[in-house]
Amino acid sequence: MTEVDVLPSNSAEGTAAERWDLIERILHSRELKRSHRLRELLRYLGKQSIHCEITSIREQEIGEAVFERATDYDTSLDNIVRVNVTELRKRISLYFETEGAQEELQVEIPRGAYIPVFSRRTVPVAAVPVAEVVTAETPLSAETAGEADSNEHSAPPRSRVFYRVIFASTLAALLLALCGAGWLWQQNIRLRAQVFPWQSDPAMRDFWGTFFESDGEADIVTADTSLALAEDILQRPVSLDDYLDYKYKDLANLPGLTAETRQILNQVLNRNLGSVGDFRVAAEVMALDGRPHSVRLANARAFTPENVKTNNVILIGGQISNPWTGLYQDRLDFYEVYDTARHRPSFINRSPLAGEEGIVQVEGGDSNRGYSIVAFLPNLSPHRYALLIAGSDSQATLAAGEWVTSREGLNWIRQKSPQGPFPFFEVLLSSSRLVGTPLQTEVKAFRIHPRSGD
Repeated sequence: MTEVDVLPSNSAEGTAAERWDLIERILHSRELKRSHRLRELLRYLGKQSIHCEITSIREQEIGEAVFERATDYDTSLDNIVRVNVTELRKRISLYFETEGAQEELQVEIPRGAYIPVFSRRTVPVAAVPVAEVVTAETPLSAETAGEADSNEHSAPPRSRVFYRVIFASTLAALLLALCGAGWLWQQNIRLRAQVFPWQSDPAMRDFWGTFFESDGEADIVTADTSLALAEDILQRPVSLDDYLDYKYKDLANLPGLTAETRQILNQVLNRNLGSVGDFRVAAEVMALDGRPHSVRLANARAFTPENVKTNNVILIGGQISNPWTGLYQDRLDFYEVYDTARHRPSFINRSPLAGEEGIVQVEGGDSNRGYSIVAFLPNLSPHRYALLIAGSDSQATLAAGEWVTSREGLNWIRQKSPQGPFPFFEVLLSSSRLVGTPLQTEVKAFRIHPRSGD
């Protein structure tokens, strides 16, 4: 059923300027600055309530104005407004528990409603005992002055001891409180390091803050292994254009294929398979931030050009299994190519420096040796970024993911770069593992690209 708001009587607390200033502070808070959709939703609801003085609003109006739904869309089938308003309520509540703890004015969106409600926050004030106080501004009569002077000189020693005990006790309590505050501060640092590992090291914070603190959302896109299998069977690649137009689904109808091959292709292409290595890399990235809404996980087949343009992206897999990486190949010094006839990847070094190889071949007989690339570069829209992680096999992809989510890897890049924002970079990695030992990863080649004017 479509919900309709009626503006409650206390929604007019505070002036219009005070209410809008509060909305602006919440829009720029840590809880909302990473979510473009929720920011637009709160901005729209705030404007309707404060500037337009709207007293009622329908779910369908919000869907049309904020989420670009058709005027006559069916809210019973599309719950995008209800889902986002529920999440917005949580973020607003969290704001007043953290950054906005000292706000005098508060706002909430009551359950079953969409119009923001403003109210004054009451802060209990400790009662002050009423006492007769003589200040420097209050003139003393001669009688009063004499009495005070007499009391001062006639106070028994026991009273002075009592006041000294009170002073010492107060000082001890203050020192104990300071020690407690210091301990709590240290505990807070430890807890934040556990919940937000990306904030535990300067290099980690500089790099991963690009994705976790950005006002845009971040998408982790895993590879489409079904596509790679189909390309292996056909011994031909599929372009990004064909992938976007879903023409790859017609590959089984190509002339010259046997009935058995057509059947296999249909079975493969009708499945959306993924790689264990890809999902482990995605898990490594998502474990860096304890907030489930900081990044979104998607498969290459379900990704869209709109997401690439508006969001930060982390693409996992080479071009054979994740065609989206083809959007960036012209800007890369290192990139992966796949020989569909020999079923082997190679890594191209477009402009090799002294001592570097132009082509790194992956040997088919060595299952313990792999190669991978990690590239950090600007995305297709201003102030959006892309991270590419691709390996010669699942194990090499995992090695690259572990490298870029580690302090050691990012500090290695930071030492090679100038001060300032974390630079754009590319690395070509070699990884190996013997039975029963962890992955050993080393940098074979790297490029640093300073960030200027992005």
